[in-house]
Amino acid sequence: MMKIEFDADKDEVNRFKHSFGGRIFDDPDHLILPSFRPIDGEDRYKVTGKADGKLYTAIYTIRGERLRMISVRRSNAREQRDYNSNPG
Repeated sequence: MMKIEFDADKDEVNRFKHSFGGRIFDDPDHLILPSFRPIDGEDRYKVTGKADGKLYTAIYTIRGERLRMISVRRSNAREQRDYNSNPG
């Protein structure tokens, strides 16, 4: 598995929330979708999966050999529908 890193300046504030980000990938049914926007300046991805029985969505990018977690939050209704319709 690729090493996951976080923004050090925001790490203290987001440490608990980002811990779910890494665990999303442990869900065997997690769903990864591209989230490419020119304004971001880099290719980003959205992963949705369960952690502690709740559905979370994370935005991340790949920098070299590291997965850089950008944000993690509870999934919205659309993300829940996408996850539930994923054939796995």
